[in-house]
Amino acid sequence: MEKPTIQGVFVDFGNVCATFDFGRFLDGFAGHTGKDRTHIEHTLCGGVANGKNYSKLFASFECGEIAPANFFHVLTQSLDCRHTIDYHTFAKLWAGIFIEENTELDKLLFQIPQKKFLLSNINAISYGRYVAESQIVRNHFRLEEQRLLSYRIGAIKPHPQVYYAAFKRAGLHPTHTLFIDDVEENIAAWKSLGGHGIVYNATKHSISDLTRQLRDYSIVIG
Repeated sequence: MEKPTIQGVFVDFGNVCATFDFGRFLDGFAGHTGKDRTHIEHTLCGGVANGKNYSKLFASFECGEIAPANFFHVLTQSLDCRHTIDYHTFAKLWAGIFIEENTELDKLLFQIPQKKFLLSNINAISYGRYVAESQIVRNHFRLEEQRLLSYRIGAIKPHPQVYYAAFKRAGLHPTHTLFIDDVEENIAAWKSLGGHGIVYNATKHSISDLTRQLRDYSIVIG
């Protein structure tokens, strides 16, 4: 079977470019407000661990329908804790979910000659306070046109709107693209539109395994 000609590589951020733990926010927020952690998690994530699901409120924020300050006010009002935490503390806790950047992936991306794009479900707080200043983003996604973010697109993965925006931005047919994401559902949706994909989670998979899979697509040099 002839290998596809990959001309554009799209990379997710959370648990790909940098590891994260949404529990960090939940613990910090619960500690500051005195509210039950499980109730907070259910309000934001529908009870699904590590922020991999979205409540209506969280989804609205992640796709840019509501601004950070409004999100803060609606969330704290719904949890009845508006007077126990200020916005600055909230934003710091929210962006504090990230643990560390994936330095091995950073090195690997330097070996990829194809056009590279960041494609991630990211809200304005996380982007402004962490993602935009991360070394891996500054090294490989320097230009704003390389950064496809849910809060700017107006939808969250795996919605087709996100992926069509990615194909259009790259100016590529789906068959010439490859997406690296930590969620199988997101990759399955990408493939259903004709693209190629690799499920990679920095907390579970080795960089050598990712390198091998990239070489299967004739992507990594060396």
